[in-house]
Amino acid sequence: MKKLIQLFGIGSLIFSTAACSNDTLTEPTFTPDGTALKNLYANNLAAITQHDTFDASQTFTFTSAKGVKVVIQGSCLKKQNGAPVTGEVDFSYVEIFDRGTMLATNKPTVGIQNGEPKLLTSGGEFLVKVSQNNEELQTSCGYSIHAPTSLTGGTDPEMEAFAGAIDNDGNLTWESITQNTEMWTGFNQSVNADAYNVIFNAFDWFNYDKFLNLGQGFTSVTFVTPAGFNNSNSSVFMATKTRPNSLAFASTKMPIGSEVYYILVAEFNNGFKYAVKPVSTITPNQTITFTYAELQNGTIQQVIDGINDLP
Repeated sequence: MKKLIQLFGIGSLIFSTAACSNDTLTEPTFTPDGTALKNLYANNLAAITQHDTFDASQTFTFTSAKGVKVVIQGSCLKKQNGAPVTGEVDFSYVEIFDRGTMLATNKPTVGIQNGEPKLLTSGGEFLVKVSQNNEELQTSCGYSIHAPTSLTGGTDPEMEAFAGAIDNDGNLTWESITQNTEMWTGFNQSVNADAYNVIFNAFDWFNYDKFLNLGQGFTSVTFVTPAGFNNSNSSVFMATKTRPNSLAFASTKMPIGSEVYYILVAEFNNGFKYAVKPVSTITPNQTITFTYAELQNGTIQQVIDGINDLP
């Protein structure tokens, strides 16, 4: 007979485990769809993309939904062949500050340090693009992003500048940048607050970040997922208990001693089928096993809110 061992909720998330004696459980027949998951991530990113237009002869100042300022000198815009740009151009912008949205868009804070993926905490992830007639444009003099530090819990003077790159699997990773980039932290008059400020030379992913290191070394975590789940059709993330502005991939080298939630997601009915493990402390060379019994269904917003509400 099936015996319910535990049932408890955190925010909109409910975790359950079950044990069985004598009876044989038949696992549900659900196979995740990798293409559907990638499309879901892409649609979620498109849903939070902000748009505007401006004339290339002008200095353009954009104020985001969260109060971030982006300033672009239109006279510095160039086409891919180096020719100057005239006329109206299209501006698109993404800002991500919370781990729930990072998960829903597959945009964690994982940086490459000495060739290894390690966890970052973020002062904001940004994607800035300028185009004309669907041709992506460049800038010869850089542009600036000014993000109030209050959006990510207050000023951290150790934040650095990171550029993001999307790999062949559609995953975003970050690398520290110093060349052709000027970053400073302090009061900014344009946002009337303490802010992380940067002059960046590429229209692409940018992040204010720093690596997390608890001084106990780093370790890998091995994950066992239900039958049919794999790296191409589902994702495993790690969310730290005390860092609401960070999220790790399964392959991330994690700081030993971190308190984390392990999260498995796949696409289901334009939302997520997912499981969240209760918080636990990372120890060297752990193996974490997800089961079908832990999976539940949620809309995009339910999952975002639930991940953000984890204590």
